[in-house]
This record gives sequence, structure tokens and C-alpha cells, in this order.
Amino acid sequence: MRKGCIAAFTQRATYARLAACACLLLGGWLQNTAQADTLHSLWEIHGAHNTVYLLGSIHVLRPADYPLPKAILNAYGDANSVVMEINLDEMNSPQLQAEMLASAMLPEGKTLHSVLGPKAYSHAEGLARTVGVELSTFDSFAPWFAAEAISQLQLAQMGFEPQSGVEMFFAGHAQTDGKAISGLETAHDQIALFQAMSLEQQAHYLIASLEEAHDLPKQVNSMVQAWQHGDTAWFNTQLAQEIGADPALYQSVLGARNRKWIPKIETLLRDNKNYLVIVGTGHLIGRDSVLDLLKKDGFNATQR
Repeated sequence: MRKGCIAAFTQRATYARLAACACLLLGGWLQNTAQADTLHSLWEIHGAHNTVYLLGSIHVLRPADYPLPKAILNAYGDANSVVMEINLDEMNSPQLQAEMLASAMLPEGKTLHSVLGPKAYSHAEGLARTVGVELSTFDSFAPWFAAEAISQLQLAQMGFEPQSGVEMFFAGHAQTDGKAISGLETAHDQIALFQAMSLEQQAHYLIASLEEAHDLPKQVNSMVQAWQHGDTAWFNTQLAQEIGADPALYQSVLGARNRKWIPKIETLLRDNKNYLVIVGTGHLIGRDSVLDLLKKDGFNATQR
């Protein structure tokens, strides 16, 4: 399994939303198979006067992965409001789009070749060609953006698309149904995740991503299957490997953000309305996860 796959895929999903907007500026396992006793990546917690559903998300899915299980659709139906990592309406802000575009570009005077150096660039160039991409296309862009754009091309070739992701699905339904949508953090917070990475760290991330690009289809398919079956053991195993392999990435992408979200989720649990909270599945699994932190505060979740 790719080093840091769940954390990186969570980060990749974050970047996918941002990269898709920047690119625009620049130019069924589940179907008919759900059984009554099947678990899903869905948990519910009862407050004093309400219920908060926590749905683990896959941010990009294939149309063939629909329809979603009845248990998930029922949770949405029972919720008065939907809470996501960010309110997707933020993505329409011209100011945010300008910020995303600026983050995707290298500082003036720098190129991808100069950041990587001749040897690493030549290595990356050859790896990119194996997946049908000319690395020179991204020579003015930050390494994180090159990595994500290339991965997005791979995911698209596999049939995955952001508009088929869980958030986009429920955002569309909530808009139609008149349900409020809010975010646990802002799009600016998510942009800050990769702005905090040095160019050297970004270069390492690009090389690692390209070196393991041939494994991406298998990795993502395994992850989606685990998500579809509510297979927490699979996620626990992968996350345990990631914590040891890259604890800094794990903490920045998952752990630190989980801790920031807890007060907001606990505020929801003190309300008298029901909520559906949708976050990447990696945020709900294992030590220091949202569910683990809530349990420490006395809120026990039941998987559905």
C-alpha cells in the first residue's frame, strides 16, 4: 500500500477541489447489493435532543458507485442540515479562485525544473511519461499542483469524477430540498495545508506520487471497496502504517484538523435539530479520529 495513502488521498481530495478550479481558470459495488445487516461508513450519535450522523466520504466516486445505500440516504432524510469539511459554495468566490491560482503557481523566477534539480526532474519526467503526461506542461506550477493534476488525470481515466463524489451528491440534494449547508473549516484553511509545505517537501511529494502512480488504480479501488462495506479494520490497518511512516503528514492532514472540528461537532450535539456531518473517511477511523475524540468527551457513536 502506498506510503500515507489514506492521508495522502484525503489531502489529494482536498487538492482535487482546488486543482479543478485552478485548472478551469487556466484554460456498482453498492447497487442492489446492500443487505439489512451490512455496515456502512456511517455512524450516529445521540445528543440530549437530537441526532448527529457522521458519514465518512469518498470525495471522488464513479457514477457506477450509485445509488448510495438506503441507510445513508435515510440519514440525509432525517437531517435538517448538512455540514461538510467546507461549504462548497465558497469555491465560487472570485477572491478564493484567485488565491487558489496563486497557490498553484511557482514564485517568479522558479520553474519545476529548477525546484527539483536536473537529476530529480529527469527521473520525474520519465515517470510522468509512463502515465501519458509531459511534465514540462507543469513547469510553471508548484510541485503539489503537478502531483495532483497528474493523479486527477489517472482517476479520471478510471472513471472517478469530483461531481460524483459524496459531497457533491448531497450538496445538490440539499440545495434542491432547501437544507442549509455549512462547513467545519474554510476553503482558505484547506489551501493553507499545502501553502505550509516547503518547495522541498512538495518536490518529494511529487516524486513519491509519480513513483507509485502505477499502483494508484489498485489502491483507490481497495479504498472504495472498504468504504462501501464500512470496513473499519481495513482503514485501521492502513492508518496504523501511515502514522508510523509519515506522522507529520498524518497530523497535519487528519489529526490536527480533527481536534479543531470537535468543538463544532459537540455544539451540534447540543442543538435540537438533526445534522448530517460529511468528512473524509480517514477522519473517522482510529486513534485521534473524530469518533475517538468524541468518545473521550462522552459521546458514543454507533456504526450503521
